[in-house]
Amino acid sequence: MLFLFRTVFSCLILVLLCNLCVAQAKKKLFGFSRMDDTVTVEKNGFFVLPLVYYTPDTRWAFGGAGVYYFKTPPKYEYEQLTRVSYVQFLADYTQNKQLDVWGVWNIFTRNENYLLKGEARYRNFPDRFFGVGNATPASNEERYEYSLISLKNLVLKKIQPALFVGLDYHFEYEYNFSYTEGGVLEQGTVTGYKGGIGSAIGVVGVYDSRDNAINARTGKLLELSTYVYTKAVGSTFSFFVANGLYQHHWPIGDRQSIGLQTKVRLSYGDVPFLDLSVVGGDDILRGYPKYRYRDRHFFGTQLEYRLPLFWRLGMVGFAGVGDVFDSVSDVKGATLKYSVGSGIRFAVNPAERLNIRFDYAFGRDGGYFYFSVAESF
Repeated sequence: MLFLFRTVFSCLILVLLCNLCVAQAKKKLFGFSRMDDTVTVEKNGFFVLPLVYYTPDTRWAFGGAGVYYFKTPPKYEYEQLTRVSYVQFLADYTQNKQLDVWGVWNIFTRNENYLLKGEARYRNFPDRFFGVGNATPASNEERYEYSLISLKNLVLKKIQPALFVGLDYHFEYEYNFSYTEGGVLEQGTVTGYKGGIGSAIGVVGVYDSRDNAINARTGKLLELSTYVYTKAVGSTFSFFVANGLYQHHWPIGDRQSIGLQTKVRLSYGDVPFLDLSVVGGDDILRGYPKYRYRDRHFFGTQLEYRLPLFWRLGMVGFAGVGDVFDSVSDVKGATLKYSVGSGIRFAVNPAERLNIRFDYAFGRDGGYFYFSVAESF
């Protein structure tokens, strides 16, 4: 515990010193912006940072992260600037010997006529498997390892302001599996135990009126999508996935806000265990290792209150509830997952509200720390 706080404190001191140097030099350094920057003058920038974070899935992780953010300039004077777009890069290696290299993008074209979203990723990921269901005991734990190459590419067309519709393509190749000897996975009874190819075409609709995709204070996000994994497009497995995401942000006063996030994921057919719905992670139901519980379906919702403290520091409080399940009858009070917690924020770019966050979340199985870049939603 003492090591954790010392490390986080050291990281924050390093960031603060960098920003003080920036203010003195009246220029940007490593993407950190001056305190007098505002959204009206900050159109683009590049933020890089040596990466140190902690989650229950990885333990300590070290690497580098970078974000290039920008606003697509208008073609004509009467057109307005788009909302902020970003391209994010990350490479890290964790205390659990997990290697992760990926890039994601969220780009509004001129006049927001199109929204381009996607991800390219490589992972070598030792992890734990506890079985399928929302009440699997910790004694079921077994280890496995695999490699993953994935690509997601989504193109959305604006139908009317803030409303986009389009197509998505998902490709995943999972290979080089190894398991705990004598475990359930090694026995070959779990779908996807030796990997394969997941290839899907998706139809996606998005309504996005948020003022900022990185850290919203006002607006809504509603995203509905369906994906068909089929051998017709090269998939090893045949299954269907439907997703729903809703976010609503309410401003309170000049700088405070409340955010609501609800997620639903439903899957049917021959679903590999790596593609089952899961509880936890650093975006919703913080307080659970992301792959501790998995099953066909997931429902979860959370509230988060965000308020500034002083200078670049802020604070949040959050609470959520949800679970994975195979049928509605599986959702019971005795196993329902809850999450409560709080966190500190440090604004590395006040103009675009880009934060480093440090959260502690407590759930049914205990408490966990999260230390990462950008808001959970």
